[in-house]
Amino acid sequence: MKESSSQVAAGSVYETLRSEIATAVLEPGAPLKQDHIAARFGVSHVPVREALSRLVAAGLATARLNKGTSVAFLSAREAVELIELRWLLEGRLIELAVPHLSRADIARATGLLEELGKARQVEEVFRLNHEFHASLYARADRPLLLQSVESARLNLGRYLYLPWKSKTNVDRSEAEHKKLLRLCLAGDAQGAKAMVTEHVIHTGKLIVEIIEQQKVNVGID
Repeated sequence: MKESSSQVAAGSVYETLRSEIATAVLEPGAPLKQDHIAARFGVSHVPVREALSRLVAAGLATARLNKGTSVAFLSAREAVELIELRWLLEGRLIELAVPHLSRADIARATGLLEELGKARQVEEVFRLNHEFHASLYARADRPLLLQSVESARLNLGRYLYLPWKSKTNVDRSEAEHKKLLRLCLAGDAQGAKAMVTEHVIHTGKLIVEIIEQQKVNVGID
């Protein structure tokens, strides 16, 4: 079925706002006012409401009665849970994917890793990092697991955006990516699973530190 113009507009608004939240252009707590968003995109309130509902469903925004919608904060406790979700699911995804990775898959992932090493803009770093992992996980053929991982990565990744501007964690991440690719090339599914788990947990610890330092913990400790 062909999408209506309202659905297309809602998708465009959602993708733009999601990207701006993920890259910290819109910071936690920032208001998402329907009037302003509608005027900015030149659309009616209908697609804006749909886009905001999707952001809330993704955990990227919070809607409060009589207070409107704003970019969601993430508590340290919630971050720990999302990190656990990620290492469990990503470890399983790479474990399932490794036996099915072809030479073409490895070549594509290698190319993405080379591009990642040359990237200088943090937006490009984040995009290529996501594409590198996704290119490997795709062979697991678990679309629902991938969708859950993507949601968790979006929620967590926005807290890494500013530190990555100063190249924090980049060298370690690059070394781990190269090791992961070697394990995939060798067909070592268990080694790749262990590497992904270590990679996610280490990054997660940094995210929790950032959240605590920024004093945005609004959960129950």
